[in-house]
Amino acid sequence: MTRLRTIAWLIAALSLAASGRAQAAAGLLDEAEFGILAHDIPIGGDHREQGADFNGEALFVSPGLLAPIWAPRPHLGISINSAGGNSYAYFGLTWTANFTESFYGDLGLGGAVHDGPDQSTESNHKGLGTRFLFHESVEFGYRVSPPWSVGVFLDHISNADIGSHNPGLTNLGLRVGYTF
Repeated sequence: MTRLRTIAWLIAALSLAASGRAQAAAGLLDEAEFGILAHDIPIGGDHREQGADFNGEALFVSPGLLAPIWAPRPHLGISINSAGGNSYAYFGLTWTANFTESFYGDLGLGGAVHDGPDQSTESNHKGLGTRFLFHESVEFGYRVSPPWSVGVFLDHISNADIGSHNPGLTNLGLRVGYTF
């Protein structure tokens, strides 16, 4: 069942990437980012799950109604674990700060849904307490050329102690971005 779920996640990620070109032509898609993350790093919690995450994210053009809150870009993303641990899809808003013409920082806030158990007694698989979680991320990057960027990305999912069990999950890695 886990292998079938992983294949479904991969198909969803490829569909998102394939639809990106059409959405960019329509002026909806602003940026696409792809990367590899170290899964479940031991920052602020217990480290149980292994492997790497394959991460993909689509950032959309900020709609005018978000201008009063510094024009964040809506985002949709996915992180697929290579070792059968928790994989998840996420959504939310991303604010970008340009420190210089080349250096930038992103802050993302939103929600996530994972494919793992809510409670787990397995030593190598975290139960995350609730199916729906909060998602936060930060990225610090460098624009290599006008369309291309590279960044260090840190993201975290947890239920913020809304559930009775809340180990959280934190990933860290590198991503490459392409701005349309």
